[in-house]
Amino acid sequence: MGYEQAGKIAAEALEYGRKLVREGGKLKIIADKVEEKIKSLNGGIAFPVQISINNIAAHYCPDINDDTEIKNGDLVKLDFGAHINGEIGDTACSINVNGNHDELIKASSEALNEAVKKMMPGVELREIGKVIGEVIKSYGFNPIRNLSG
Repeated sequence: MGYEQAGKIAAEALEYGRKLVREGGKLKIIADKVEEKIKSLNGGIAFPVQISINNIAAHYCPDINDDTEIKNGDLVKLDFGAHINGEIGDTACSINVNGNHDELIKASSEALNEAVKKMMPGVELREIGKVIGEVIKSYGFNPIRNLSG
């Protein structure tokens, strides 16, 4: 099925992209390289590569003139999708660039794992959001409100 192949392409491109996220890396160059990787794996770009830093929670797309560089201590979110015949594999990760964000990444990972456990036919989105919020709050953080996908 197309979505399985798209998911595999997205997963491989994510591992590739993780290695590009480092101090001094330029967002536009990283985004371009990840998109090139998706294409080299015979996937299509489902949506532009998004690289958000620190307090930008998600969905920042570097434009053609963006010269933003990753700094030491940044928390970087890499988010993108690959598609095969319109079927999408969507993936994302957070990368701690020599900072002290380990606890936030741990909280986010645990929240994701708990959300996946809730996934089943008929489950309401708010039930998933509730479990995510509970986990995030248990680590002393505040969940982002009104962000879903």
